[in-house]
Amino acid sequence: MIKRVLTCAILLSATACEPPDEPPEKPRPLKAVLFPYIPDSAGDGFASLEQALEKGFEDQHPGIDLDIVFDVNLDVYDLSEGGTLNQLLGEGEGAAQVIEIDTLLLGDLVSRGWIQPVQETAAEVYPAARLAVSIEGKSYGVPTYLCTNVVYSGSTLVHSATDGRSLVRALSDIAPGKLPLATNFSGSWTLPSSYMDAWADTYPAAQLASAIALPLDAKAMDSFEAVVDSCAREQSSNPCLDGTYADNTLAEEAFAKGQANGFMGYTERLFFIRKANPALPLPQVTSVPLGEGTHPAVFVDALVFNSHCTGTCQGDAQAFAKYMSTPEVRTLIAFSKDAPEGALPRYLLQANRSFYQQEPARSDPMYQQYEPFVSHGRPYPNQGFPENRKALQKAILDELEYTPATTSTRAAKK
Repeated sequence: MIKRVLTCAILLSATACEPPDEPPEKPRPLKAVLFPYIPDSAGDGFASLEQALEKGFEDQHPGIDLDIVFDVNLDVYDLSEGGTLNQLLGEGEGAAQVIEIDTLLLGDLVSRGWIQPVQETAAEVYPAARLAVSIEGKSYGVPTYLCTNVVYSGSTLVHSATDGRSLVRALSDIAPGKLPLATNFSGSWTLPSSYMDAWADTYPAAQLASAIALPLDAKAMDSFEAVVDSCAREQSSNPCLDGTYADNTLAEEAFAKGQANGFMGYTERLFFIRKANPALPLPQVTSVPLGEGTHPAVFVDALVFNSHCTGTCQGDAQAFAKYMSTPEVRTLIAFSKDAPEGALPRYLLQANRSFYQQEPARSDPMYQQYEPFVSHGRPYPNQGFPENRKALQKAILDELEYTPATTSTRAAKK
């Protein structure tokens, strides 16, 4: 060995005997499909948001090549064999390692073996979020968004509503000649979940999973029916139920343009209300009382990991979930910091408590009103809803004595 070194030094030079530089290690690919049902603040198909999230993560993790996907054409509610979720959570070319899903589907993904348990992140999340990602004591998701029905109105009268009937009276009294409430009740996801919201209002101490069972509860249905009927302009027309307000922003526009006294929907629909009428003052907001009381029911969205993502991949997925849980990333998304200056906030509810305790959310007039809704909310069940929703929808329509002219598809949840 000594002889070889001396020979190299004399004949070739020392540097010639040094081993060649190793080629730089290629970054490990990580694909994450995120929930596309959120406002596109920049109006660029989420390109700016994808770029901001990828750069922020890769700056912290240069060994990972992150590919973020927002695609409204991917049906992330499709549980069929060979369908969208089956492919995304498979091993083929179109597979992803991380997917953001609605936890209404969580039990189905677990039972099929498509996802794996996850380690809880350090982020502080609300109790409803923790419950929504847990099955038999194991956590299968990292919560990102919460989602609940609220009522927006230009009048403080909306705060006097304590149940479904008083909500209708309060909204009717604002301007008697206008439609009291604009919303979307159509579809086999929306109508049953709205009824379950009314059930949660009526039975605040009971498990919300019980609301899936038939027959319908008479007390909850009586109050809920009053709210649904309030949207009818005439006996044969109910735009909130017949699909007129489904899959578009007509309900938001009706409220924004003063054609309706109130709007019911998820908090993020305020983005579209303000977009339709930028001069409209920030509205009053309250958790919607659909039943005999007002006790919020919340949807929870969460990041889940492909069951085939193991070893190093699993560690990379966990690092991404931790990054996505930070208040800084939640603020970037919620306040449209990926979009040009002056863009409207997305008004998305965040699962991370710390988000509300830091600026700008701490001083934001809307987010500070939203926080009590999510802190006291109960999660929708993570098992049983997908397979029972159509039977529940039919029972509700029968009770309402309403026959849809066409089969409505579920409006985009986000």
